[in-house]
Amino acid sequence: MTARTTPRTRRAPRAVAALRHSPWTPRVALTALAAGLVTSIALHASTAVAGNRYDVPRSASVESTLGVRFTQAAVVADGGLVELRYTVLDADKATTFQNDVHHPPVLKSARRSGDALYRTALMKQGHSLRPGQSYYILYLNNHQAVRSGENLEIDAGGGRLVDVPVR
Repeated sequence: MTARTTPRTRRAPRAVAALRHSPWTPRVALTALAAGLVTSIALHASTAVAGNRYDVPRSASVESTLGVRFTQAAVVADGGLVELRYTVLDADKATTFQNDVHHPPVLKSARRSGDALYRTALMKQGHSLRPGQSYYILYLNNHQAVRSGENLEIDAGGGRLVDVPVR
């Protein structure tokens, strides 16, 4: 019996070797990845629209008076703050609204009649406001008066928005 001194090398099967050298392999792989990505995005978007619809009521009188449209109310910071988001519609009126730090919008819980949030930290920008841009106001959520999943009322500029869902 004689021993071989050269190690035996394994060769890839011919089909695998042919795929490695085919010019179509990268194109097919990229096309499959792109199709998977598009499918994933489409499925995510359809579930987000159908399952978690978030609509904030609108008031033409509040929007024309303040120059802003309220777009979201959310409990943040482990329930200690409420964030009220708005989009600027009219830059001049919105600047007046934002500069009036002594009369911010008051948030009232729909669940409890006596609870109102009025202590704010206005996130004032150092530049002029731009229409279409979103800004926000933070409220101290005393005793967790407003909770995620319920509705609240926004009293601002002499107008009211009711049944605003809280995220």
